[in-house]
Amino acid sequence: MLSISFIPGKHYKRAEIHDQFGGNRQRGISASAKESIIFIFSGASGTQYGYSDGWNEEKTLFMYSGEGQVGDQTFTMGNKAIRDHVNHSKDVLLFHREQNGLYRFDDQLTLIDYELKQALDRDGHPREIIQFIFESATIMKQDQLESEHHLESSVIIEDSLENLKTLALQDTSTGDESIQVKQIKVRKRSEAIKVYARKRAAGICEACEQPEPFEASSGSSLEVHHMYKLSDGGPDHPEHVAAICPNCHARIHRGIDGSTYNQELIDKIDAKENPFRFRRIY
Repeated sequence: MLSISFIPGKHYKRAEIHDQFGGNRQRGISASAKESIIFIFSGASGTQYGYSDGWNEEKTLFMYSGEGQVGDQTFTMGNKAIRDHVNHSKDVLLFHREQNGLYRFDDQLTLIDYELKQALDRDGHPREIIQFIFESATIMKQDQLESEHHLESSVIIEDSLENLKTLALQDTSTGDESIQVKQIKVRKRSEAIKVYARKRAAGICEACEQPEPFEASSGSSLEVHHMYKLSDGGPDHPEHVAAICPNCHARIHRGIDGSTYNQELIDKIDAKENPFRFRRIY
């Protein structure tokens, strides 16, 4: 498995992105046909349809209007993919169109909230549009590193697997809470997934099934691996992660049999999470 090579600030040809990852080459929202990635291509053209995209003053939140140039925007196609990207553990990558036709990679995004707003469509008729509110994944990771121990205590490591999974699956995009409250909920959800995976493993690597190799000061030396994505990080689902030893983690990402070994791990976690599906009926 290879790490995603997109570098913030670097420019890319859209055709080359689709050659590698697939996806619709014309839409502003394009889900990869090969990997768990949703590409967002932003530019100035949206202003002619009654909306504009952009970062807030602090460069921490990105506002992005949904797709659909005529009539009310609905949660179908790309809009639905974005709304559900956290539950489906798909990464959202933002690219901004430059004047020379190239696209600058800005950041990875995580959906915090969305709002329904009034605007004009392409024909000048009033309609309802969807405005997605994303947080910069770079900012989120920095905050998580700075407050990692506090978040873990707020999740309550001693909690049951069932309660941790409930917390990890909570929908943060609905409700009337402030953006700040929803940001905190997203961080708690992310931490709950890590705690859940390690608690499920119970000190045994979920790949090689050997005891964790050493006692870590943080409580566990098992690393949380995202089985369905090219890189570790970003939103995920409790059933899509595994707690594995550093050696197995390196084998999956850099070993010549990494993809095969990762698929074996996927099958093992699936059997753990859905035991009745694998139970033979006599």
